[in-house]
Amino acid sequence: MMSSLLSPYTAFPVTSAPPLWTDPFADMASPFSLLPALGRTLDFPDMRSVARVEAGDNKALRVVFDDLGGFENVDVSIDDRTNVVTVKAEAADGCARASRVITLPCAVQNTDKITAEHIGSRVVVTIPDGSQKPRERTGTDKSKQLKVSLRPAADMSPPEFEVSDDDVGYCIKVHGVEPSSPRVEVDGRKLHVTCKAKGGTVDFFRAFALPRNVAKADEIVAKVEDGNRLVVTVPHDALEASKPPTKAAITVQNQAKAS
Repeated sequence: MMSSLLSPYTAFPVTSAPPLWTDPFADMASPFSLLPALGRTLDFPDMRSVARVEAGDNKALRVVFDDLGGFENVDVSIDDRTNVVTVKAEAADGCARASRVITLPCAVQNTDKITAEHIGSRVVVTIPDGSQKPRERTGTDKSKQLKVSLRPAADMSPPEFEVSDDDVGYCIKVHGVEPSSPRVEVDGRKLHVTCKAKGGTVDFFRAFALPRNVAKADEIVAKVEDGNRLVVTVPHDALEASKPPTKAAITVQNQAKAS
């Protein structure tokens, strides 16, 4: 049975600023069936937004904003007084919007060197070493929004994800991956897959919701077949046992006063 490839779950734990809100979908029990629209909100701000700062090449900083797939209009800006990066995204029909906000660990300069890319479901802002400077004490000057131009992603063809389930368990196949790039992790009932496209340099990410928590992670098998296909198999026996539904007759109390 084929199911939805996207999930509203976010990537790995936030390293710079943990989310302020609890994921309202964390306890939903339908595997591989959450629609992409659930990852959006109809207005700003997006309460489940997640962003993080990573170390890039040559001392650069990579600011990664997750769960922005399907939005055609993306705007990136930096507040030069508060050092806050804001991403606002909107669908072409205007019916769905999302926002992401994070405070940088540094101030910025030479903003023409800062780049932003929309890569799959992520927006990645790269701040090279020459555009970083120590943070200064906030003064009384009015802040100025610095626009960052969004450019096409370097890797235009992301790996193709395929999901199925049968009597044995769940199977995730990722076609067209760089053989040495895949990473697979589990967190409770969430399974995270990160990999690069064949010959590419950019990480692509997907998070999948399993029906129950993983109890035996060592029974999950992940292997690269035919040189460029990642296959992840999650047996049903690797998950916690399902609890049978509770059935009982409930006594109806009669509170009518005796005459």
